[in-house]
Amino acid sequence: MRARSATAAVAAYSRTMLEWDDLRVLLAIHRTGSFAGAAAGLGLNPTTVGRRLAALEERAETRLFDRTPDGFVLSPAGRDILPRAERIEAEVQGVERELAGADQRLAGPVRITVTEMLVTRFVAPHLARFARAYPDITLEVSCTNAVINLARRDADVALRLARPREPDVISKELAEIALGLYASRGYLEGHGHPDDPERGLAGHTVVGFASARPFRVENEWFDARTVDARVAMRSDSVSSIYAATAAGLGIGLLPRAVADHDPALVHLPTETAPRPRVIWQTIHKDLRTSARVRAVTDFLAEILAPA
Repeated sequence: MRARSATAAVAAYSRTMLEWDDLRVLLAIHRTGSFAGAAAGLGLNPTTVGRRLAALEERAETRLFDRTPDGFVLSPAGRDILPRAERIEAEVQGVERELAGADQRLAGPVRITVTEMLVTRFVAPHLARFARAYPDITLEVSCTNAVINLARRDADVALRLARPREPDVISKELAEIALGLYASRGYLEGHGHPDDPERGLAGHTVVGFASARPFRVENEWFDARTVDARVAMRSDSVSSIYAATAAGLGIGLLPRAVADHDPALVHLPTETAPRPRVIWQTIHKDLRTSARVRAVTDFLAEILAPA
């Protein structure tokens, strides 16, 4: 395929039949850097993605991506097409959101993005009741700490532990999650109780959060008390910290709403505690009138408020 200028490529493409599916492929490859990543997001197989790109480049009469050690990178022609593709994407997604917002059926899928700990300990135990009330709504749950783009409808409802800042969303504070120190009964039988957990956990084994920005508040409080303790594990998964603490690995900082009711755990009282985390529920404003989305958000607010 001969090289052409970016302007010539755009002109050539504009003379062909514009197909949104082709532009979706271009955007997916650009965002993931690979056929495999694009295929996962589009629900296709990598071979089909490669075929779609080849057809698109054939119509544009130029190469749209360069293959590099870090994956596929847009060529100059691809960079010229990118803003147009993103504008088209925004318009298509706007139409999809408006249609979804106008849908008054209590049926169909609702995509939720939520952290693993929130869904396993706070949400999943109540979902049988939701299914009985709304048997025709299917919940598609994505467990991730990453910020999901609600404008692109990567999710319909987001439950997050930090207040969202993106435009055109509606956010609601549902609950606060207080944290406290806990150890398993087996751990305490083998290692004894800390003399004064508020002052420190010297001589004990602890299970901590990953040294990452999302856990800054918890780490500032916890690390000040674990200076002379042995750190057995750090993790960015609160579920794994909970499981390891309950299994007797060491002393962990856990959500009180769950740990207080766990017979395997013993609360180690302290005078202070980290600032509680707030659970924020967020949807795109275009979905606020969707019946099935509203059913989900109302239910989540009901079950999480007692936390």
